[in-house]
Amino acid sequence: MAVEQRSRDLARNALGLVHVIFQSASQMSPTGTVVSGLTAIAAYASGSMPLAIVLALIASFLGANTLIQFSKNISSAGGYYTWIAHGAGPYAGVLSGWLYILYQGLNAPALILFFGYVVRALLEMGLGVTLAAWTWWPFSMISALFVWFIAYRGIKQSLVYSMIVGIVEIVALLVLAILLIDKAGSHNTLATFTPRLSTAGWSGIGLGMIFGLFSFAGYGASATLGEEARNPDRSIAQAIILSLAIIGFVLIVVGYATTVAWGVGKMSSYASLPLPLLNLVHNVLSSSWSVWFWVLTILIVNSTLTAIIAITNAQVRVLFALGRDKIVLPNSIGMTHPRYRTPDRAIHLQSIIGIVIVTIVGFWLGSFSGFLFLAELVTLSNLIIHIMANVSLTRYYRKLGKLRIMVHGVIPILASLMFLFPIYFSIFPVPSFPDNIPPYILLAWLSIGAVMLVRIMRRSPETFVAVGSMTNQSREETAAESGPTY
Repeated sequence: MAVEQRSRDLARNALGLVHVIFQSASQMSPTGTVVSGLTAIAAYASGSMPLAIVLALIASFLGANTLIQFSKNISSAGGYYTWIAHGAGPYAGVLSGWLYILYQGLNAPALILFFGYVVRALLEMGLGVTLAAWTWWPFSMISALFVWFIAYRGIKQSLVYSMIVGIVEIVALLVLAILLIDKAGSHNTLATFTPRLSTAGWSGIGLGMIFGLFSFAGYGASATLGEEARNPDRSIAQAIILSLAIIGFVLIVVGYATTVAWGVGKMSSYASLPLPLLNLVHNVLSSSWSVWFWVLTILIVNSTLTAIIAITNAQVRVLFALGRDKIVLPNSIGMTHPRYRTPDRAIHLQSIIGIVIVTIVGFWLGSFSGFLFLAELVTLSNLIIHIMANVSLTRYYRKLGKLRIMVHGVIPILASLMFLFPIYFSIFPVPSFPDNIPPYILLAWLSIGAVMLVRIMRRSPETFVAVGSMTNQSREETAAESGPTY
């Protein structure tokens, strides 16, 4: 009997365009975002929540240009790590890979915390009982173990599940938004798209944008499927644009609907409730409350699960790529399962670390405050990665001799400037505890990465030869190897 061997290759051509779209759309988690992300945005931007969402979407579209331009030539499980290595060099690539470990490594734990919080809150609301404060933890563990199993068995199966759930929740959310807008009647106003309804002014909108960008951060998740998607040079770009457009439209419409239905001057009270969307539906659509409660409950649970699955799929592929390139992580992490062709060792590593983080942060800050804490840290690290990718794009196409000023220069600069806006307001004025801590954790993580980078440079400089080298194709770069470099 033949023994199946481990490989350093993922399953080639296993995913079509629809699968790739829902890798990004699922990580953006429409229903989960409406319940968690929009609540966080409302806490800072108040009645100008729709404006914060629009600005976050514009910044995301500008940032998406970088992914689209890179994906035309380079497809790899390493995603940003590989792109930055090709554009800004191996040292920057390693540092971005280290930062990506923090970004996606905390992303899944953030939503696992939210899952535990929201399931406990839904049970209390639906059953009319009060559960012990610690009961979020077993619900979080159930979601963590479920995602661990799904990711281990294969990405195609997990994306089929995500696709079905995603279509249902998008339709349901738009129907709900239309009903809420209709009920708002004369309270409908375009003033929600201006800063004057933000009680904290532009500072509140800037902080709200952090959670808006967190809500849209998943659009780049499809980049890590470059080795498994069919026609990745086209399908990844299409998936990024379509997923952002679809989810962006849904969140703007729902964000506007919840603001005008609740009351543009009352959004601080909206953000203070554990499940404000359900409270809103109960107040405004009382005649059909029981139906909507169970519909939203099912959608919230499934949406959060599919988001965690998508995040895990993306994170473990970068861990796999780093291990395969023998950078930061052991070589054994860069191996796939002999049967499922999944990066199983990376999956096990991520899942175990995630459970530890969830437990520590959850019992320290509480499940929802812990979610917000990790979400801010995730978003800030993601923004730094995007800025590095923007700079790398310009250098990459300049090296190829095919630099186009608008798409390779102007748009990346505009995207970076928009990303700096929420970063600035996460530091000035100094937020209250624990919102003031994430920037310092990010700085400490970058410092550790820099020390590690210098250590590798001194002890094993030959290691950098392999950085970002494992790609499906890099056609134009290969053609340019004999030409001049700048």
